[in-house]
Amino acid sequence: MMKEIVVGIDFSNSSLTALRLSVDIANRTGANILMVWVVTAEKEESQAEKTLKELADSFAPAMKGKQISYLIEKGGKVPQTMLKVLKQRNPDLLMIGTNGNSGFDERFAGANCYKTIVDSTVPVLTIRENFNFEKPLNNIILPIDSTLDTRQKVPWTIEFARMFPNSNIRVLGLLSYSGKTIRNEVKAYVASVEKLLDEKGMLYTTEIRDSDNSTLTTLEYAKEVDADLIVIMTEQEKTLSNMFFLGPYAQQMINLSPYPVLTIAPRQINSAAK
Repeated sequence: MMKEIVVGIDFSNSSLTALRLSVDIANRTGANILMVWVVTAEKEESQAEKTLKELADSFAPAMKGKQISYLIEKGGKVPQTMLKVLKQRNPDLLMIGTNGNSGFDERFAGANCYKTIVDSTVPVLTIRENFNFEKPLNNIILPIDSTLDTRQKVPWTIEFARMFPNSNIRVLGLLSYSGKTIRNEVKAYVASVEKLLDEKGMLYTTEIRDSDNSTLTTLEYAKEVDADLIVIMTEQEKTLSNMFFLGPYAQQMINLSPYPVLTIAPRQINSAAK
């Protein structure tokens, strides 16, 4: 269960898609919703407040007794201001719309397009404008690599799987070309994840693949299985392809994924699935 979901609003179509999906998740978890708009030059504050009130009034009947409200924040860059709100409110989840191949809508995140996600104190769910609301988030990709923290995202994966009936968690073991020891380590991590999923009574499948870029391998697999959600960590196994050609892992995934992405930082601990 969740208490509060924060939705970053910049009035783009992608952020409104995130808002619409947040209502569905709120109804499944009993959470309230807080829309947050950071004052920018693109929109007059009085007009923004009018639109926020209209959005709150429009979605309120669908909230099943829970609240949907808004907050207008002034000052500083958008990512830093959003992070301040997260620290003050300590919500369970931040939801943000992404736009096109550039990742975040530039009106929301500016040049530091993924800084909000990387520095967030809570998990972040990013959604594209063309999200298919006819298809629930029940086909979930769970990539597992050799990083020490890779299994920290499992509790959140289980929580999301429990939100949606008939969910299938697709464990994806990613074997880099790093030698036998690390490859065996990944297989051991996968085995421990399978054990936990068995203990929790979760439906899952397992796939092991060689990979020289975890993002591209994950996205290829997601396309094959018609995925609905990918759960990642902000820190992932580093390969030459990751570091020098396509940039940091979380940034790659957010920019390239046509699927919703749930991003979790290693410092975030969630006990809801225990």
